[in-house]
Amino acid sequence: MSQLLLSALAVVCPNCDGHNPPRAEVCASCGTSLSEAPATSKPPPSQSTPASPSARPVSGSPRTPGGAAPPGLRPASRTPAPVASAGGIPLAARPPQPGVAAPRSPAAPLTRPTGAPPPAPPLSAPPVTASKPAAVPASGARPAPAASRFGLAVVAGAARSQRFKLPVTGCTVGRTRGAILFADDVFVSAQHATFLIKDNVLHVRDESSASGVYVTIPGTETLPPLSFFSIGQRLFRFLGKLEAPPPLAGRPTVYGAPVPPGQGVYGVEEVLVGGRAGRTVVTSAPLLTIGQANCDFSYPQEEGLAGRHCELSFTAAGAQLRDLSGGLGTFVRIPSGVDRPLRSGDRVRLGQHLVQVELVG
Repeated sequence: MSQLLLSALAVVCPNCDGHNPPRAEVCASCGTSLSEAPATSKPPPSQSTPASPSARPVSGSPRTPGGAAPPGLRPASRTPAPVASAGGIPLAARPPQPGVAAPRSPAAPLTRPTGAPPPAPPLSAPPVTASKPAAVPASGARPAPAASRFGLAVVAGAARSQRFKLPVTGCTVGRTRGAILFADDVFVSAQHATFLIKDNVLHVRDESSASGVYVTIPGTETLPPLSFFSIGQRLFRFLGKLEAPPPLAGRPTVYGAPVPPGQGVYGVEEVLVGGRAGRTVVTSAPLLTIGQANCDFSYPQEEGLAGRHCELSFTAAGAQLRDLSGGLGTFVRIPSGVDRPLRSGDRVRLGQHLVQVELVG
């Protein structure tokens, strides 16, 4: 046969009868070597059955039409020759292992014959369905705490007329730290006081502030010695009962006015800005009064004071402070770290600011 004819005729595979390009050495469908195959072409099939290699089913026992094994095939007792997969890609001569993909031939077509089932997925790589991740809240975002029935109204100071609704968890008041800030008040500490709710009752606590936390008294309040109380813009300290120093042995007694028999001597001093002691009143009378006029401490026409604002009656253990202001208010300083209960209408002094407790809907 001439070389010109060999270069123009297709090569028919003796194993699967597939057509291959001229001078092909390996069948593109089944991988059978075509080097020993006769260079003759098979007559075309009938018109009713197309001879397309992609539509021809793969034979389980490849044989030639004459019944003899085609050239290049091994005996049936040995390892069978490689056959084409359903996808048209030749498999390796060695049987594939589970989970290991067979090598792909560069010349093999990537199309699947019409009607052939799709290739099964590898055993080592089952299909996995990705689950949708759960929604995650934004970093640092926290739900707002529920509001309580208590509120604070600022009735004096630079923040006057402001109102605050307290959460059930309470809040802190200060100059630089806290939920409520009085940044312009030099008498307010960085973290001054805490308002908290316990057993459905509002309390206030002094967080070791420099100027203290003052609360209005409902009518009377027992004062131990060295207690502070305030009216208007005035601050006082109850000194308690003043005892004369005992005489020193071998030294003369200091001369002084006679002490009234059977009566104690009590002192109250005014405290100025910075903690300095101001005017002091020492009396053996049963009462000490403070107000605008005709009192032991008199401040004529001073704003925020009543004519007779409050009085102290002395006892052996201290004094009883009574409010006579008619609603202007007499305040006592609460000890640091102690929770003081508050009622609706009570007022709390924090530096130059005055807040009043309210019940809100």
